[in-house]
Amino acid sequence: MGLVAAVVAAFVLFGSSSNPTFDPIAQAATVSSDSPGYRMHMSLSLTSSVLNDPITGYGDAVIDPRHHAVSSSFVIDYSSLPQAAQVFGGTSTMRVDMIESGRVVYLKLPQALVGAIPNLGGKPWIEMNLAKLAGVPGLSSLGDPTSTDPAQVLQYLHAASDGVTNEGQQRVDGVMTTHYHADLSLDRLAADVPPADQGALEQALTKLRQTMGGVDVPVDVWVDAHQLVRQTSMSMALHVAGAPSVEETVVADLTDYGPQPSPTLPPADQVLDASSLASGLGVSG
Repeated sequence: MGLVAAVVAAFVLFGSSSNPTFDPIAQAATVSSDSPGYRMHMSLSLTSSVLNDPITGYGDAVIDPRHHAVSSSFVIDYSSLPQAAQVFGGTSTMRVDMIESGRVVYLKLPQALVGAIPNLGGKPWIEMNLAKLAGVPGLSSLGDPTSTDPAQVLQYLHAASDGVTNEGQQRVDGVMTTHYHADLSLDRLAADVPPADQGALEQALTKLRQTMGGVDVPVDVWVDAHQLVRQTSMSMALHVAGAPSVEETVVADLTDYGPQPSPTLPPADQVLDASSLASGLGVSG
């Protein structure tokens, strides 16, 4: 899934040649991204032949794209994995909170992890200055805020779509929408990436082809009369040689378009700087 996130991040950084005039999904993503803010409810389902029941998750986010501010929380229910419950203090759920303000991300870890990592000093929040972490081995992947930003679901929709079909009018959360279905083609991204970055991108796409059987992601999008995305549903099947297949479905509902309140930052005495944590673990540049 980290590979998927990396490709999504590249779409955000370098854009796409998709023409939103002829792609209603890309057009709605552009209009929605330009709004002063919105709220999002997300749900996740992971199924596999080795699981008796799916691993599920749900969360909420408040997003202000103009000021790059996000406040979100996500809960994962892994009761279908008893061994995971043992690792996380006997609980069957894990909650992670995230606050993003500009280039600084605050991540709140589950209490079971806080108590198990002495270097945290009992502080539940980790502060990550993405600009400073860009050169730190093992943490440099955090240098792109899209790796933690729920708003990337909209950025993903800027990918060029194949065969957009109109599935008719449907009501979502009380709002009348048009339901579109398409396959997002990640392969088309390469043409928009600077030559220096194309090698790394092609490696990521090659691995995606191996694990997903291709790099087209089926997506359903519900768009209202104002060209705002109201709901998205994406499904991906991952196949790795010698390992059971995994299928993931992510549904996001977008509501309350308009200005959003700024996130409340955690108390300073509850925060540990990630760079000091890296130093304590023996990580150096």
